[in-house]
Amino acid sequence: MFKNYLITAWRNIIKNGIFSVINIFGLAVGLMSCILIMLFVKQESNFDTWLTDSDRLVRMHTAYTMPNQPAFLTVRSAGKMMEAIRDYASNEIETGVRLIQWSLTVRNGEDAFSESMTMADGSFLDIFDLPFAHGSRASSFSQPMNLLVTEELAIKYFGRTNVIGETLTVCCVGGGPNDVQISGVLKDLPEDTHLNINMLFYLQPALFQPGNGTLDTWTSLNVYTYFKLNPGVSVTQLQDRITYWMNNESPLVEMSKQFLGDKANGKQVTDFITQRVMSVPDLHLNAKKHAGNMGDLTPMGDQEMINTFIVVALLVLAIACINFMNLSTAKASKRAKEVAMRKVLGASRKQVAMQFLSEAVVLVLIALLFAIAASELVLPFYNDVLGTQLELKLFEEPSLLFGLMSVATLVGVGAGIYPAMFLSRFLPGHILKASKSSESGHSTKLRNLLVIFQFATSIVLVIATLVVYGQTIYSNSVDVGYKSDNKLVLNIRRAGDNLSSLKQELLNLSEVSAVTFSSEAPTQDNENNNQFTLLETDENGQKVEPVFLSYHNMDYGFFESYQVKPIAGRLFDEQYGTDILTPLPEDSTEIGQASIILNETAVSKLGYSSADKIIGKTLSLGKHHLTIVGVIPDIHFRSIKFGIRASAYMLNPQRFNVANITFETDNVAKLMESIERVWKQNVPMQPINIQFLSEMMTAQYQDELTTAQLFLAFSVLAIIVACLGLYGLSAFTVERRTKEIGIRKVMGANITDIVKLLMWQFSKPVVIANLIAWPVAVYSMLTWLESFPYRIETIWFVPICLGVGILSLLIAWLTVGGNAANVARKNPVHALRYE
Repeated sequence: MFKNYLITAWRNIIKNGIFSVINIFGLAVGLMSCILIMLFVKQESNFDTWLTDSDRLVRMHTAYTMPNQPAFLTVRSAGKMMEAIRDYASNEIETGVRLIQWSLTVRNGEDAFSESMTMADGSFLDIFDLPFAHGSRASSFSQPMNLLVTEELAIKYFGRTNVIGETLTVCCVGGGPNDVQISGVLKDLPEDTHLNINMLFYLQPALFQPGNGTLDTWTSLNVYTYFKLNPGVSVTQLQDRITYWMNNESPLVEMSKQFLGDKANGKQVTDFITQRVMSVPDLHLNAKKHAGNMGDLTPMGDQEMINTFIVVALLVLAIACINFMNLSTAKASKRAKEVAMRKVLGASRKQVAMQFLSEAVVLVLIALLFAIAASELVLPFYNDVLGTQLELKLFEEPSLLFGLMSVATLVGVGAGIYPAMFLSRFLPGHILKASKSSESGHSTKLRNLLVIFQFATSIVLVIATLVVYGQTIYSNSVDVGYKSDNKLVLNIRRAGDNLSSLKQELLNLSEVSAVTFSSEAPTQDNENNNQFTLLETDENGQKVEPVFLSYHNMDYGFFESYQVKPIAGRLFDEQYGTDILTPLPEDSTEIGQASIILNETAVSKLGYSSADKIIGKTLSLGKHHLTIVGVIPDIHFRSIKFGIRASAYMLNPQRFNVANITFETDNVAKLMESIERVWKQNVPMQPINIQFLSEMMTAQYQDELTTAQLFLAFSVLAIIVACLGLYGLSAFTVERRTKEIGIRKVMGANITDIVKLLMWQFSKPVVIANLIAWPVAVYSMLTWLESFPYRIETIWFVPICLGVGILSLLIAWLTVGGNAANVARKNPVHALRYE
């Protein structure tokens, strides 16, 4: 019986060629969308699940919520927190570890590269049981100065993996270049991990000077803190334990009283500082909500984006399934006699339904083959957009193949269940009497509703695509407050004492018009914050509470090179000789003097409505009194997604990390060669690290661009599938109305009249689809745009919606018009002979 179902199904697929092609192509597109999304979701959702005891591993994140300040969120912790919490919560915690990640120069002979080195406590391998290629956990990472490298890095420097005992020169750990011997080789970590480890160095607190804010601190957030829970302990239990310690027994209780004064009265520590723990397998997709402006060890995923594209893929598949249902029920009249004869010959309704379900499943399985082939073809482009290395390994992962077969079967049953029930209910006597068809007003209305759903879904996707693209373009075009054209950013962190000669030789290049140093360039804001106290009263004579300001260090000429002009006072100027901030020794009782520049938001925060009135006032920062010499407009040092923060700008040469190079030439290749030559002459032991500022700024919106590109791809697929269904329905409708068209032509109707008649029939569902889609799309995208402090105007939704509506109608008309025109041009004599 089942064999007969398959043979009959195959014959019907061949017999109805055009409708079978439409269904197979549509279902293949829908299944391909699901395969691509499934591969992405599978990788994103399985991050770090391969780690031993991954369900017992957690990381601690920090959030500062100070009065009258925006919350400061980060996935890092203070250096002293790990040991204190580990010892206090010993019933909940088995062990803990701190990670610090540095960008260093690594040399082997003449080969030098910038590498990311991870420094970790000796307990690292007790938490992260990483596999060894050479060496062992017991002997390779058991004492200070031990260095582990991955197989990839070993091959990069030595051309082989067994490099135990080999030496690399690392600059700079503990102040100067160090020759470090490799004690073990780790296997390369899989793609699906948030750990970014090529070099693992045994963390020595002695390498960090006391009070430098890395390890010996309760408040400066520079380390990643992990714990391994005792068996049976939940994340919630540890969270409760940490919260109790913070509020009752931690040093932060007294520190907050001293630091916040009256503001701490009646408050708990966790009203200002919270330590939140998150399971390691959840980090990749969920740490983003704790990260604030700061990044993680590797780029973070986004659970909301994953959910969105799962829904999009399912909608594309649903549109393809609707095509199958619509075309199957539309051709019911063609198969009514077949069903009637089957029943007359003894077939039950169940058997007839199984026949049609078999056809649906066979058709979907054929579509699955095309979907797998198409997925392999588009995977390279898909990976380029996502920046991943996804692979479709059907035979290496039987569960994946079984899953796809199960999904295809489910789709076949889901798409075929309604046509099967619809066709199997035909009554033989009713059908055979007078050769009646089964078509009813109910089935026609249902098809129209499904067409409306198809086009409404497609329209929502197109509007979403246009809005995301529009916001991305807007974000890149917003006036950030400074001139970013023709700028290069050169990393000088390891340039040593050669900054003066480096700067002068760069300025000697004819293509370079300005070189100025800073602690970071635009887009590199590292969220440095500190408490500043205004020594005078505000403009109303009231004492001003200490405020937290984001601070940066800029060289002379920085603002001039970025064409930022003061709105009050002046910029840093060597002629005054009083602007430089010189750090004082820890035991010094002297009060240092220097200058400071504020932005408009900081002026307002300090209680002044006018920038002119705050000029000459003094801010206290530690052992320094800083005279406010200028006020500049608010500028976006980071993506506009993060808004404007109250900021202070100082001049501390010890904090300079980058050189901002302004150039005037179209021959960029020659310029880069010249800069590299100057760099090698002045810093021969370090590889150059230079970027275009414009590229750095564009990269800030890469997530939005990726979302827009994927939306565009799936929107196009949805529209194509929906139009294929509309084409099939219109072809069938024209076929059924051939006699009517012939009679209309005999009665005087011309081709245009007939085409208009048929086009209007299919225009109504598209118009209704637009009316449904517009509010859904507008509401969804307005919700998405809320995450941007600066966003496109709501008025743009009007032309976007109208434009998409007109486009959808044009597509529908083109789809239907071709079929209608072909039939309308035929001789009515042939139409009236049509059986």
